Amino acid sequence: MRKLVLVLVSTLALSPAAFAAQPSFKCTPQAKEVEKLICNDAELAEMDVTMASLYKRVLKNTPKADQQELKAEQRGWLEGRNACWKAANHKACVKADYEARIQELKDK
Repeated sequence: MRKLVLVLVSTLALSPAAFAAQPSFKCTPQAKEVEKLICNDAELAEMDVTMASLYKRVLKNTPKADQQELKAEQRGWLEGRNACWKAANHKACVKADYEARIQELKDK
C-alpha cells in the first residue's frame, strides 16, 4: 500500500498540470476558447496574474468618479482578448493583448 501511495504521489508531482500556472480567473470546462488557452499556458497565465494585480491596484488608486470608466475599459479589453480565437496565431494575439494592457495599466 505504501508503494502505491508513493507511486501515485510521484505521478501527480510530475504531471504537466502540476507545473501549469494558475491565471487570476477560475479555469472551468465552460471557459471560452481563449480562457482555455490561458489556463493551459504557464506564460499566459502568469501574464494574466500580472495584469489582474495591476488592474486591482490601479482601480484602488483611481478616484471613485473615474472608476466606472476604468471598469468599462477593462471589459472592452477582455472582449478584445477573447476575440483572439479568430486570429491566425491565438497565443501571439493573447500575448500581445496582455503586453499592451499591462503597459497601459503601468502608465496610469
